[in-house]
Amino acid sequence: MSSLWLLIGKYIIGLLGIGLVVIIHEIGHLLSARACGIDVEVFSFGLGPKIWGIKHKGTDFRISALPFGGYCRLKGSDDLSHALLQKEKVFTHIESGSLFSVHPAKRIVTYLSGPLLNLIFAILLYTVLASLPSKTLTTEPIIATINDYPSLFSSSTSPGFDQGLRTGDLILELDGEVIRDWESLEELLAESDGVQVFTIERSDKILTIPVIGEKTEQGFRYGLSVIRKPIIGSVRPATPERDASLKKGDLILKANGMQVSNDLDLLVALTLDTDMTDLLVLRGNEEIAISFRPDLNERGKGEWNFALASENREMKASPFSLANGFKTTLKMGRDTLTSLGLLISGGNKNVRQEVTGAARAALMIGDITALGLENDTKSGFRALWYLLGVVSISLGIANLLPLPAFDGGQVLTALVEWITGKHIQPRTYWILQLVGIVIVFGIFVFLGYADMLHFLSIRR
Repeated sequence: MSSLWLLIGKYIIGLLGIGLVVIIHEIGHLLSARACGIDVEVFSFGLGPKIWGIKHKGTDFRISALPFGGYCRLKGSDDLSHALLQKEKVFTHIESGSLFSVHPAKRIVTYLSGPLLNLIFAILLYTVLASLPSKTLTTEPIIATINDYPSLFSSSTSPGFDQGLRTGDLILELDGEVIRDWESLEELLAESDGVQVFTIERSDKILTIPVIGEKTEQGFRYGLSVIRKPIIGSVRPATPERDASLKKGDLILKANGMQVSNDLDLLVALTLDTDMTDLLVLRGNEEIAISFRPDLNERGKGEWNFALASENREMKASPFSLANGFKTTLKMGRDTLTSLGLLISGGNKNVRQEVTGAARAALMIGDITALGLENDTKSGFRALWYLLGVVSISLGIANLLPLPAFDGGQVLTALVEWITGKHIQPRTYWILQLVGIVIVFGIFVFLGYADMLHFLSIRR
């Protein structure tokens, strides 16, 4: 029962977070519609039947039964109904404050304001997050050369190994710059010009080894990975691992019969095709055998609910600057557009992994937030707000697609009216809205189907 309540809690966190982002989107429409002289008939917090409401300046502000998301209904449906009943070629009966009573430019502003407020929200959110002190992962810069672990890496060659580096080397300096942790080493290698001098410690000896990287489209690669001691840092509650008495601080000596000296050894052992996971751990001075049947992911492979111990270091807060938030939002926006382009063009073959509906997205948000909260409250909430920024950017960009019933489609229709100087025919507008509803329904069905396949494939 406890695992069920944990799952429900994750869903609630995720759905409320997504709902907040949707409400921000609708607030953009509300504010701009009023500024442009368009009446807002209903502004609903949530979906479904109305359970409470109050009228203010002609708008029915209501709380609906399902507290997830919301909507903003603009005035104009009566004008459309009248025109359709009278089979009019143009709108002849237009009420004051109707969507069809204002210039197309004002409609464009109204429809663009929802996505725009999503992007502004993300910019402000990432600006604030950058201005707050935080913790970041820090890992001792002990390396493995990836040729020692060909089953884990797509490319099994290692220029570092070929030129003298070995698994277990501790990196002290890179080109004379002191290396604090693996994360700083990784950043320096990402900016490499192709030739690096490694100062390392191996068996109490200090060695200097020059390495020429292999040129790739993304830069230069050296065929290196970080390794960590296989010490348990946390075990998630209500999981097979917790039930089997795996505990924080346990040092894993063997996994599925294989000797384990680091986290990569552990990964190799855990990917073995076995129904049960068998661990030999050192707890204090006692060796303890632990066995459990792991949860399975959507591919039917093992999914483990423990994390290895890690260290954190304090990150100083950056000065409050919108430039920081804008930079992060711009990067996220580019990544979203790239993923969307690959999805539309068919360039991404693994669609099921990339496409998520509201249910799976909510679970992912709740799951990552819960993982952060297991470390400390600040990390959990920081992870939640960071993810909501991603959702806000994605929602804003997706709504700009030039499809009927989407904000982008409405903007395109109004733009055509503005350029041609001719109002769209009521029947044409109605058909476009119907097509849009069918498209939206189809998208929801597709996303729901993708989520269902995902959930059904996870046997818990």
